[in-house]
Amino acid sequence: MLKKNILDLINAFETETWKYVDNNKLDSDMQYIYSIEKEIKSVDEASLKSVYDKLVSIIGMIRFKYGFESMIINSNPELENLKKIIENISLGSVDIINQYNYVSTMYENYISKNKNVNFINNKYENVQGKEGLYLAIESLKSLISNESYRQLLDTNRINEILIDCMKLNNGTIRVETVEEKYKDIIKQIWNNSLSDKIDDNGNFRMLFSNISGDSLRGQAEMLINRQSQSSCSMISSNFIATYGDSTRKIGFIYPSNSDIIMASAYDLGSNVFGEGSVNKEKGTTIVTPQALKKIGKERAIKKGEDIYSSSCYNEVLVTAKPCGIVVLGLGEKDLNIDNQEAQMLSLEMSLPIYYIDTMQYKINLSEADKNYIAFHSLMTYLGMSREELLQQIEQNNGYSEIYDLINIYKEQLAEVFVTLKKEGNLSKDSMCQTMSNIIDISKINGKSI
Repeated sequence: MLKKNILDLINAFETETWKYVDNNKLDSDMQYIYSIEKEIKSVDEASLKSVYDKLVSIIGMIRFKYGFESMIINSNPELENLKKIIENISLGSVDIINQYNYVSTMYENYISKNKNVNFINNKYENVQGKEGLYLAIESLKSLISNESYRQLLDTNRINEILIDCMKLNNGTIRVETVEEKYKDIIKQIWNNSLSDKIDDNGNFRMLFSNISGDSLRGQAEMLINRQSQSSCSMISSNFIATYGDSTRKIGFIYPSNSDIIMASAYDLGSNVFGEGSVNKEKGTTIVTPQALKKIGKERAIKKGEDIYSSSCYNEVLVTAKPCGIVVLGLGEKDLNIDNQEAQMLSLEMSLPIYYIDTMQYKINLSEADKNYIAFHSLMTYLGMSREELLQQIEQNNGYSEIYDLINIYKEQLAEVFVTLKKEGNLSKDSMCQTMSNIIDISKINGKSI
């Protein structure tokens, strides 16, 4: 132990205190540090170790009283007793080393065991333009509360995450600094959390990019040949929400080791990466799967949406090539007007195809499901493809009438769909035969279809 080491420690700590909230009590307690600084020149070498231990204890107590650890202590009702103990300790006490060790042990025991981070009230919730900051804080909180994530951390790391979470919440640290600091552990979590396929029990969590727009094949070729990032939603066997076309639920999935550029629990918006964009805080790289799912589920439930056909999607930008094709359906098989073309895509692109029957995860049909069933049933019955329907739209020939029929008959069509499915008779032919008894759509508004 050298005198220079002690003086360097004092100088470094004094710089650290510049970031603390300035008050008279802090100035008063810092005098104990300065007194050691004055005395150190006359202290003999044999006494340096005891002086160093005393200095470390005083510094530690000042951190508990005014530093970043105090943010955790003062915000958490469970630490009220510890707060009172700290307030009653004098830094000039002859027993300061033992007192500091006692407080430090109490604090570390709490940090190592506590998984409840509800005392951190996220200040960015429902603040437009700050969605990325909101997600970053929720993700940091999930590192503490999620058992599998927490196993990757030691007590010092947990304390560090809590402090950074509080600082980010208070606006005293840049989100870019936090993103750089935790990028490795976030990547490790994603690699461990994603799957590239559905397991034998029907469980999965994957990045899904819905192939929406005009031609299924044309849009698929455009997506698979993209040179930069692809936009996905994280879907899982306990939450499915996707962006884009509500009647075409076919898309690519991406590898579990995909490079995640940015993510948001909301719509990132095309201007996030634009020159001069003011919306960069809408997304973040500090994101965990648990936080994405938690926010999406809460929004879906609040809106009264089915969590397996919700519009409350997340957006994850990745740099990767697809590793499979997924069809999200309701067990409708050949009633899905895009399914046959999806099978052809699978062969042409040499990608495995997976079918996810969302009905196995729920009891009742949602409104989105009913619209989906009516759309595919009517298109199948009319013998129309999506492209033909789009032509009808361009020519203003039958477009509004077809969608009127969907709204008028979706309840009856859904009832037929469920009945045939329960009976094991659900097929294109059986559905069309039953539909012909319900409605006459051979002509719409006097126009032949």
